[in-house]
Amino acid sequence: MIDVLLLGATGRTGTALLRHRPRNARLHLGVRIRDGTRPSSVPDGDDVRAIDLTDPVLMRAALSGIDVVVNAIRLREDIAATALIDLHELIRRASDEDVDLRIVHVGGAGSLHLTGGLRFWQHPCFPAATLPRGIAHAELRDHLETGGCAAPWTYLVPPPDYLPDGPCTGDYKRLAPSDDETPFLTGRISYEDFSLAVADAIGNGWSGTHLIRT
Repeated sequence: MIDVLLLGATGRTGTALLRHRPRNARLHLGVRIRDGTRPSSVPDGDDVRAIDLTDPVLMRAALSGIDVVVNAIRLREDIAATALIDLHELIRRASDEDVDLRIVHVGGAGSLHLTGGLRFWQHPCFPAATLPRGIAHAELRDHLETGGCAAPWTYLVPPPDYLPDGPCTGDYKRLAPSDDETPFLTGRISYEDFSLAVADAIGNGWSGTHLIRT
């Protein structure tokens, strides 16, 4: 049995993963607990672990006994370009040194490679409101793919058309990364179907970068 800590359990990707749980895995939900109160959106019966990204001691306690971390946290607003790298490294440093922790990241379309060495966050149609997050995802992907990470990792990239209220078709396509991922920009996927890929990534031990679409 794989013990999985889900960060971002109350977000859209996190709650979809709770509906499509990976086989042979036990989910532990990492949530910010305020005033000692369990969030109402967290299902009863699941182990809830308090997290605070600014508290290494609390993060170490949350990672006790964990084999895989799913990072489905959606950092908002004007985040620094290195914010997601910093989060990745915080998780890695807080883990038990005797455990070969694997980190599965819900990636961002801003990291996609276009022609001419550009990234999708540099495309004129990329939404300005999410530009800082797009840049941060490109930086994280480069950090992972160039060997900047000592821990095993998985980076799953949805297309730009990521559908909050899309149906669960029960299917998805997993594409390999390339130097020109422009054709992927026309793809789409629902949160429900993307969570199926996250569950398979956990259960089947995927590694590296994977582009996920229907």
